[in-house]
Amino acid sequence: MPVNSSSRILIIAYGNPLRCDDGIAWRAAEQLKPKLPSVAETICVHQLTPELAEQVSQYEAVVFLDAAREGEPGKISCEPISARSADVDFWHHLTPDSLLALCERLFGLRPRAFSVSLCGESFGHGDTLSAVAADSMPKLVDTVVQLVSRITQVGAIVD
Repeated sequence: MPVNSSSRILIIAYGNPLRCDDGIAWRAAEQLKPKLPSVAETICVHQLTPELAEQVSQYEAVVFLDAAREGEPGKISCEPISARSADVDFWHHLTPDSLLALCERLFGLRPRAFSVSLCGESFGHGDTLSAVAADSMPKLVDTVVQLVSRITQVGAIVD
C-alpha cells in the first residue's frame, strides 16, 4: 500500500551507494523528493527483489531509476518498459521487466513503467560520484521530473 494514499507513481531508485556511480539513483532520489508532486513516492533499494512486486502493484505507474554500466558515461536514457515473459520460479536478481512480470503473475496488475538511467563511469568502492556523473545529475533529475509531469498530465499515462 502506498505510504501516501494519493500516490499514483512509484519511483524505485536502485543501486549500491558505496560503489561510486552505482549510487547515482540514490543521489538523484534525494534531489527528487522535494521536486515531485504528492502523487509520486520515492524509495531507495540496493536491488530489485520479489518482495517489491506487491508494492509495485499498488501504483498506476513505476519509474525505475538506475545507473547504467554500458554506454557513453553521462548519457541519460528514458525508455518505457513492459512485463515480458520470464521464468518466475526463482530469481536472485530481478530486472524491471521481470519484476513487472512477477507483479502481473501474482496480483493480476501491471502498472505502466519506465526506466531512467544515467551511464556511469566509475563503479569501484567509494561513496563519491565520478565527475561526469556528478555533472549529469541535474539533467537526470530534470528528466525524471519531466517524465512524472507527463505521466500526471490529464490523469493519463503517456509514453
